[in-house]
Amino acid sequence: MIMLIEKKRQQMIELALTYGFTAKETIQCSQELDELINEYVKHTLPVFPTQEHLPSLVPQ
Repeated sequence: MIMLIEKKRQQMIELALTYGFTAKETIQCSQELDELINEYVKHTLPVFPTQEHLPSLVPQ
């Protein structure tokens, strides 16, 4: 997955240098990179409990 992310990052840089940072090709590639990074983070970071699953620290 890291290799895919790095390849997509390089592609985005090349597109930005060729067409500009705001070109539709660059933006599309950037969004694809975001998706890859989000998937990587989703599968590698530990899941923390939500607030509703945490014990209350305030006495009731």
